[in-house]
This record gives sequence, structure tokens and C-alpha cells, in this order.
Amino acid sequence: MVAKIILPYFGGGSAVWTACMLFYQSLLLVGYLYSFCISKLRTVYQQLAVHSVLLVVGMALMPLSLESIATTEISTQPFFDIFTLLLLGIGAPYFVLSATSPLLQYWLSHSVKSVQVYRLYSVSNVAAMMALFCYPLIIEYNLALSMQVWMWSGLYIAFSLFNFYCLYQVYRNTDKKATQPVQTAQSKLASGVNITRCIKWFLLSATGVILLVSTTNNLTINVPPIPFLWTLPLALYLLTYILCFFDERVYLKWYWNLMFSVVSLVALFLFSIGSQFAITEQICLYLVVLFVACIICHGEIAKSKPGKEDMTLFYLILAAGGCAGSVFASILATELFTQYYEYIVGICLVFVLSIAMEWQKQQGKVERKLVYLNVVGCLVFVSLFYLMQSQFNKYNVYESRNFFGIIQVKDIVNIDNPQRRLIDGYTSHGAQALAHQGKPMPLSYYRPETGVGVMLNLMANNGSGNKVGIIGLGVGALAYYGQAQDKFVFYEINPDVEYVAKRYFNYLTTSAATIDVRSGDARVSLANDYQQNGAHGFDMLIVDAFSSDSIPQHLLTREALALYEQHLAADGVLVFHISNSYLDLRAIMSGIEAQSGLQSRYFKTSDSATDTDQAEWVIFTSNMRYLADPQVVSKSVPLREVSQNVIQWSDNHSSLLSVIKL
Repeated sequence: MVAKIILPYFGGGSAVWTACMLFYQSLLLVGYLYSFCISKLRTVYQQLAVHSVLLVVGMALMPLSLESIATTEISTQPFFDIFTLLLLGIGAPYFVLSATSPLLQYWLSHSVKSVQVYRLYSVSNVAAMMALFCYPLIIEYNLALSMQVWMWSGLYIAFSLFNFYCLYQVYRNTDKKATQPVQTAQSKLASGVNITRCIKWFLLSATGVILLVSTTNNLTINVPPIPFLWTLPLALYLLTYILCFFDERVYLKWYWNLMFSVVSLVALFLFSIGSQFAITEQICLYLVVLFVACIICHGEIAKSKPGKEDMTLFYLILAAGGCAGSVFASILATELFTQYYEYIVGICLVFVLSIAMEWQKQQGKVERKLVYLNVVGCLVFVSLFYLMQSQFNKYNVYESRNFFGIIQVKDIVNIDNPQRRLIDGYTSHGAQALAHQGKPMPLSYYRPETGVGVMLNLMANNGSGNKVGIIGLGVGALAYYGQAQDKFVFYEINPDVEYVAKRYFNYLTTSAATIDVRSGDARVSLANDYQQNGAHGFDMLIVDAFSSDSIPQHLLTREALALYEQHLAADGVLVFHISNSYLDLRAIMSGIEAQSGLQSRYFKTSDSATDTDQAEWVIFTSNMRYLADPQVVSKSVPLREVSQNVIQWSDNHSSLLSVIKL
């Protein structure tokens, strides 16, 4: 819920969820550390008193406020902005939530005899998984964000009151004056907690989180990072904890290790050529890989869990490992790798840890065949990875990675008309002929026969001195259509894209128009422009912002449309690029038509012998001169002829489930 609230202010990319996961793991660590420390107080009465005060503080901060979470102030370090924002907005109540489960389990283990306390950890994860599925399928689909915030605040107060009841029951059933027993070196040895086991828990926990975060990143490269795709991997991750902690027999080493050797190859093909699969196939295959890998990690953790005296230490180490894995996948990987190689690292870690844990047994109990299976599986996986990467990267001229995604510049020379292409994730965002002379002709989605090419040429024929706003820079191909005295203003959130467009492509430098590239999220920039200088009065405003094949959801809402209309001239043209392999956005366009009252035309340009990209564009305008032009009439149809559904989004309520191509 909170991730969706802040999504529009940080460009709508999947990295927002990654940053939220880092916050989640960090606060979980702090909560478990608090649980560990409070469990060391001398009496249960002291422990209950301290936690009661914390519950009161959390309740005092309710209800949650949208204004305390949302922000428009973004620095060059979005990860830290998001972390700070979440800490101020929901830090205190989430800290209380994170500390609850281990503390209640600890107190219950000391107040109720013969309770299987670790099964409560399994039960708590069942509740978390149910909530995860309820959010995208029921809550998000039916309730506006403001109503969701009020509902969450009410449930949090009810949760706190129920906790007071639980604390009262613990108070009644426990000797309040009993002090913590002094744990001798012999009892510590008996519990089996040593440095080796702690390192094992830490690494297994970290590996599971690395795979969780990297799987989510890969799933949302081409599809917008909607809660449904955020929650599916997390739900499978929790399910593996549920199964392994409820019954250790679920984890059969031979079975799961053999299966992992097979699915690791599936993971490799998904990583390399995932865009060749349908979205449902990608989701299913990625989740199978994640499930098998996490069963191994969490199965090994469950089989080595300690006695109740070391329960809070055990949970603390698991949280530390999870936080470390999240830091690696969220921050370090962005600095170390130019692609999502943390996914490959996670797969390799499962192999390596499986080998190490088997080998660390007493020499007579080592299953050598299991060790050999993992060694061979790891060698085959790594060898195929290097082979496939050498083939896929041999055309690379440039590659980079930052908070907003991964981009590559490739020179494709093994085709009839060699091209230089900008690849964002797995999707081409524009191309230029390598053999061009002088001013390069736009290719791909921006060629003259496409909808945007037709409209820009019509505008040029009506005279110079036009002002065009373009949300999304790409390679800057649309600058080709600019004439002397025209002004083209590009809005681009990713600074690496601007660098590439100026350094490796020639559209911006050869354009006759005045070119202005403005950094930052387009909605924030346009809102600030209007507040400071009034409307731009664009003759044409083009929305062409994508991250891989995913269009940022916040650029298609009622609030975004109102902002576009403020900056559009009275007879101007609003243009949307909706080419997409995974989403059918025509219903959203119908919603925009209904909200704006403008007339629409839908352009669909098929691929050709010289260009393999199919292009879909939609225009909205009240300018009859454009609508009656023979080229527009012959190359387009009214939107209502291709879209009977009407979907209207707002910042407060939107769901992508109805537009995913299955």
C-alpha cells in the first residue's frame, strides 16, 4: 500500500519496490534486535511493561496520513529518499509489528508447557501470505488509497488492543518475579548455537532474500511494478518458511537439490531470453525457480533451529541475513553490476551453500553423491551463463545501471540494414542506421509512417515556431521532426539515457529545432513549471515514457491528464505511445477520451521488411484541421472502433489486472 502511494514520486519503476523491501528488512532487523534485547531483561514483568509502552506509542501515531508519506522532493539518491520517507511515515508502527511475532513466541514458550513454538512462526507467515493475496485481488481492486489508509489504521489499532490482551494473558500465566536463568557455557554448547551455525543461518537467510528481490526485479522489467507482481514472489518466499517450519520433513535434500539443478537452467534461460516468453509463462517459471531455491535455504534453516532459550537470537540472525541480502540486491548490486547479475549470484550461492553444508558434516556422514550433484550443477550453470552472456553482449557498445534500470547500446550488424539500438531492460527504445549520412532518419516506433511521425509532419507543414513537449527521451529520435524556430522540450528521469542520446546517437545534435532536455520525473517537472512560470502552451505533448516495456502507471491517471491539459495549447494535440507486448492500454486511452472530451484517433503501424517494430499511437485533440487531414483519416480509426472497454485511473485508485495480456 505505502509503496503504491509513493510510486508516482519516484518515476513508477520497480526499484521503488526494491527500496521498500530494503526498508522492510531493515526494520525487521531492528525489531528482532529489540526482541532479543528485551528478552534479556531480568523479569517478564519488566519485558511486558516496556513493550506496552511501545504499543501505546504506535497507537498514538494513528491514523496514518497520506501527506506524511507522499513527497515531491527527490534528490540524486532516490533509495535513501525512499528509506527516509518510509521511516518518517510508517517507521514507528512497523517497528512494533516487526517485534511482535518473536516476542509473543518467546513469552508463550515460557508460559505454556510443551508448545511447539516454532510452528507459530509458520502460522504468522500464513497470515502474512493471506494479506499479500488479499491486497491486489480484493483491497487494491475495490478500495481507493485513501480508504485503504483508513482501513489499515483501524486494523492497526485493533491489532494493538489484541496485543494488550495477549500481554495480559502472559502476565497471568507467568511468574512475574522469576528472573532469567544464567546460561552457562555448558548449556550454550548443549543448545548447539555456535559461530558456524550463526554464519549458516545468516548466509541462508541472505541468499533467500537476494533471490526474492532479484526475482521481483526481473518479473517487473517489462510489466509495471504492480502490487500483484510484487506480492507473488513474496508470497512464495513466505510459503517456503511456512512449509519448512511447520514440518521439517518437507525438505527432502535429494529431491529438492536434484530439482534445483534442473530449474537453475530454466532460470538461466529466463535471465537471458525472458522477453521471448509470454508474461504468464515468465511469472510461473520465475516463481518455480524461487520456490525450489527458497525451500533449500529455509529447509536447511529449519533443520538447524535452536532451543527456545536461543529463539530470539535465532530470529535476530535471520533478520540480519535478510537485511544484508536486501542491501546487496538493492544497493551494492546497482553499483557492482551493469545487469541484474545478483539473480545469477543468488543461484550460485544456493549451489555453494548446499555443497558447504553437506561437506561440513562429520566425514562419515557426508553424502558424496549429493555433493557431486551440486558441484556438477554449479559448473554447468556457470559455464552456460558465460557462454550465453558472451553471445548476447558481443554487440554492446555501452551499458550502465542505476536506480531507474539497465540500459545498453548495441550495434546490430548481422542484419540487412545495420543499426545502433538503445535497449532498456529487454526492450528497444529507438534505433539509428549505422550507415546514415547527415541527418539520420528515425526508425522503429518513430518512423515517418507511424502515428507520431504523421502528426509531427502535419504540424511542420502548418509552419515553424511550434513548441513540442515529449515525456521520455529514448534516443531522441523525435527531434528529427523539429524545424528552425521550433522548440522541443524532452523530459527524462534517467540521467544515463540523456548521456547515451547525446553521446551515441545523432538525432539531438542534428535537429534544426532548439532542444531542451530536462531531468527528473515529468509529472513533477510539469507541476513545478506550471507553479513557477505558468502553462507551456505546447502545440503537441507526447507521452512516450517507458522503462523496458513498462509504461509508468502514474502518467496515465486523471491527475496526470489534468496536468497535460494545463500545458497544452487550445488546439494542441496530446499523443500517447501505447505499443506494448504485455499490456493492452486501449481501454485506458478510452478512459482518457471520456475524461478529456477530446476526439481521438488510433494509429497502428504494422512491421515491415525494413523495420520489425509494430507501433501503436493514440492522439487526442479538438483541432478539426488535423482530424480531417487525409493522412490521418487513411492511417487511423476512431478509438471507439478498437476499444469498447473504458477504464479510468486516478492516483487514488488504479489496477493493472484488467489490462494485462494473458
